[in-house]
Amino acid sequence: MDSSTLLQSVAAAGEYRLSLLFEGGAQTPEAFAVFKELHSSEMYSLYRHPQLTEAQNYGPWLLNVKHKDQLGEYIVKTPGTLGVIVSTRSPDALAIQLASGCSIITPDGTTALVRFYAHHVISVLAQQNEQDWHTLLFHGITQWWVPEEDGWQSIDIAQSTAENPRDHAVRLNDEIWQKIADKLEVRSVLTQWQKMPVSQHFSPCVQRDMVIKALGKAKAAGIATPLDQKIYALYYLNGGKKVLESEEMQGKLLEVSQGKTSLAEVLLREE
Repeated sequence: MDSSTLLQSVAAAGEYRLSLLFEGGAQTPEAFAVFKELHSSEMYSLYRHPQLTEAQNYGPWLLNVKHKDQLGEYIVKTPGTLGVIVSTRSPDALAIQLASGCSIITPDGTTALVRFYAHHVISVLAQQNEQDWHTLLFHGITQWWVPEEDGWQSIDIAQSTAENPRDHAVRLNDEIWQKIADKLEVRSVLTQWQKMPVSQHFSPCVQRDMVIKALGKAKAAGIATPLDQKIYALYYLNGGKKVLESEEMQGKLLEVSQGKTSLAEVLLREE
C-alpha cells in the first residue's frame, strides 16, 4: 500500500506527536503477547471502560512513534494498522480522549461498541462539528490518516463550533447512525470473506470497502437476488473478477438476472 503522501505530510508536520492506531486482534494471542512485551512502554489501550478490560488485547491501541523516520517501518511491521494520528496530545491523554469513541449511543438510547476509527465511520464523525463530543474527541488532532485500497487517505476534520463542551458521550441521531451502520448484506459477505485466506492480505477497513465495491458490481451486472449477489461478491473478491467481467460471462449473467438460472449453477459449469 502506497504511504508516500502520508510520510511526506507527517515529515512536514513540525513538532507534533505521532501515534499509530492498530487492533491487537489482528495478531495471534501469542504474537500479540510478544509485541506487547517489546512495546509495553509505548502502547495505550482505547478500551478503558471496566467492562472492556477483558477485550483489551483484541481491541484498538495507540502505539507511540517517537521518531518520524520510524513510521514507515512501524506501518509495515504492525499487523492491524488502521490509522495514523498527528496531534499535540501525549499518547496516554490521546488514548483516554479517543476511548469515548469506542462506545456510541445509538438513536434508541442503547450503547453500541463501534470501530469508530474505521474510514466510513470516522469520516462521518469528523464532520459533526456542532456536537460537544466532536470538540472533545478530536481535541488537539491535526491529522488523521486511514488506509484505503489504493493508499493512505487523510480524514477531513471539521473545525469544532461547540462552546464550553462538557459531554464526552458520542450520541448519534438516526440520520447519522444510518450513515455509519453497515447493511445486513455487507455484514454477511464480510463475515464470510474474512474466513477465507485471500481477505487476510487486506486490513479490516479495506476489506469492508472491497465488499461494498463487489456487491455494487453484482448489482450493476443485474444480479437481483440476495443469494446470487453474495455469491457474485465472494467470487469477485476471491480472484474471479476477470471471469465475471469477461465477454463470455455477460450472456450467462443476463440469464441469471432474468431468473432463468442461478449464479451458483453458472459458476459450477465454469469449473
